[in-house]
Amino acid sequence: MLGSVSRLTDRILIPAIFILFIGVGCAEDSRDLANVNPPEGVLERLEFVELMADIQILEGAAKVRVFRNDDVKKRLGGAYFEIFEKHAVSAAEFERSHTWWWEHPVAMKEVLLEITEKISQIESAQKE
Repeated sequence: MLGSVSRLTDRILIPAIFILFIGVGCAEDSRDLANVNPPEGVLERLEFVELMADIQILEGAAKVRVFRNDDVKKRLGGAYFEIFEKHAVSAAEFERSHTWWWEHPVAMKEVLLEITEKISQIESAQKE
């Protein structure tokens, strides 16, 4: 009798545990979703894209040494402040948003594509 209970347990318990592990392992993590809604205090996707496009343009200009000032960090700090002011964002809100979006890699991949598109649109408009 003990042998039949053991076989019954093996037939039911082992598959049940296996299914439980599969179910838990496949649970969806919000960080793996493309469409996420940021919490309060974090910039919405479109706002973040607009802000990051301006920051990327600034940083690109700094890399090609458009700024000829000896104190590049001070100059960039002022430029960052102007960008934050333009978008009505504080440095703390930017940091929170930047961290949150990077913690959601699938959504951030889409954001990066949108930033690239936005920069391309700005470049095209400048050529016209």
